[in-house]
Amino acid sequence: MIELLSGHLYSSPRVYIRELLQNGTDAIRARAKQQPDFAGEITLEVFASGDGSRTLIFEDNGVGLTEAEVHQFLAIIGESSKRADEMRNTDFIGRFGIGLLSCFVVSDEIVVISRSVHSDKAVEWRGKPDGTYTIRLLDGEFTPGTRIYLRSKLGYEEYFELATVKDLCRHYGALLPYPVTVSDGSRSQTINEGKPPWLLPNWQQTVSRDAMLDYGRRFFGENFIDFIPLHSEVGDVQGIAFVLPHRASIAAKTNHQVYLKQMLLSENVENILPEWAFFVKCIINTNDLLPTASREEFYEDSKLAAVRDALGNCLRDYLIYLAEHDLPRLHKLIAIHFLSIKALAVQDDQLYRLFIKWLPFETSQGRLTMEQILEHNAVIRFTPSLDEFRQISRVSAAQSMCVINGGYVFDAELIERLSDFFPEYSVERVDPLDITESFEDLNTAEQQLVFQFLQTADAALQSFGCKAEIKKFLPLELPALYSTSEEATFLRSVERTQEDANPLFASVLGTLGAAFGVPAAHGQLCFNFHNPVIAKLVQSGDPALQRMAVEMIYVQALLMGHHPLNHREMKLLNNGLFNLIELGMR
Repeated sequence: MIELLSGHLYSSPRVYIRELLQNGTDAIRARAKQQPDFAGEITLEVFASGDGSRTLIFEDNGVGLTEAEVHQFLAIIGESSKRADEMRNTDFIGRFGIGLLSCFVVSDEIVVISRSVHSDKAVEWRGKPDGTYTIRLLDGEFTPGTRIYLRSKLGYEEYFELATVKDLCRHYGALLPYPVTVSDGSRSQTINEGKPPWLLPNWQQTVSRDAMLDYGRRFFGENFIDFIPLHSEVGDVQGIAFVLPHRASIAAKTNHQVYLKQMLLSENVENILPEWAFFVKCIINTNDLLPTASREEFYEDSKLAAVRDALGNCLRDYLIYLAEHDLPRLHKLIAIHFLSIKALAVQDDQLYRLFIKWLPFETSQGRLTMEQILEHNAVIRFTPSLDEFRQISRVSAAQSMCVINGGYVFDAELIERLSDFFPEYSVERVDPLDITESFEDLNTAEQQLVFQFLQTADAALQSFGCKAEIKKFLPLELPALYSTSEEATFLRSVERTQEDANPLFASVLGTLGAAFGVPAAHGQLCFNFHNPVIAKLVQSGDPALQRMAVEMIYVQALLMGHHPLNHREMKLLNNGLFNLIELGMR
């Protein structure tokens, strides 16, 4: 059971050093509560054994263990992992026992010699992974504290090398308030000299901005553009958030370096900040959050939720401060991290009102801030999807109509709420089919001129679920515009998937498409009467040439609207190119 628990709880053999350091610091803190002037220290010594294995001696001068307490931690590590979780979070002895389990990952025997500050006798415990152990009281003089002896398992010698032990102590214990010294018997080095600046008293008044950014660069290896102090009374949390110098994806995991009582808990804690805070990378220390049994993450409880809210408010207050006092820094931040601010503005009315005008959006007239859009438009038009925006962006730009692409994450929701905060503006969702309704109609004579051409075009497009129309619109160089609804775009994707699916799945997709209720002619190809190519086609008396040209223009319009071609449309493109080449060679 003990061997299973040790293998189950810990993600890597490396963590045995973390657990030893944690047990040592817990013991030192326990003694310091009883003896306030006491100076704690931890030492680790490594050396080679005669049989090729390596030995590590870990020693702290903490509170120590009595014989009764040794029996207590033995009882705990024999319990289930659930019971171990409970004991770890409430009891020093419980934490010691569960932490000691990690040593069985790298060693086949653990020897603990400990003398409590409350006893004159030292006690020795020898334990093995199969659960067997011996306990005896020792004669002689021993100073209060605990000494742990580990001999490396076969294949785990690298974790007992001097350089490895130093690196692991520095990795996990660099912020510990007690000196941690590593030795090989002839050389020794203290690996945690000096406090980091963000743990110093009144550091915000005494440490310069450049010094903090330099610290972040040395710690994370990135040239951050700013930093934000973090604090939460709940959980007794302090920390520093560094603003990333590059754009972060909303799907990317931003992992933060989190310490528990100045001992590294994990470099991969994801849930200590709100989801929208993916523009920062943090170093955080907490003295009062509950770790899981593996001590690699926190329990998702009400206290962690309160800490997450408090740290989110620190970031929020920073953004508000920039908006009110430092616009150049804010604009620099928005240029890189507008997605994070959009995510926050969606759920925070105050920040929506404060930031919406500075946030950038893709429009038919290029990339504009909302302030630039509002300056020239009383009606704010948008498409809810990227596909719809692609269909109409070029035509809208030619007609000096500003249409916002609402297809990116958060954008449609932000745009739809605009009139709630600025009632002088109205918001209008644009349907690509509605755009063609705004085009100029042909007069009676022109309608008669194009009648035969439209009949030919309708016949050519009917099998593709597309209806032909002809109107006058800009830009002149655009021969035709393909438009369709969001529902019809979905149906096209169903039909395209159906072509490559196995018979059973194709049947399911066919039923889904039939139930979707989209008309048979679910697309529209609107020809541009002003376009020279269309004018020549209309005047052509050759129906075969007109049909071939209509098919090619249809495929071109699909590609310009970024609509993937199905198999029949690909065949249409190939045949059309072949026919054009053949026609040119006559």
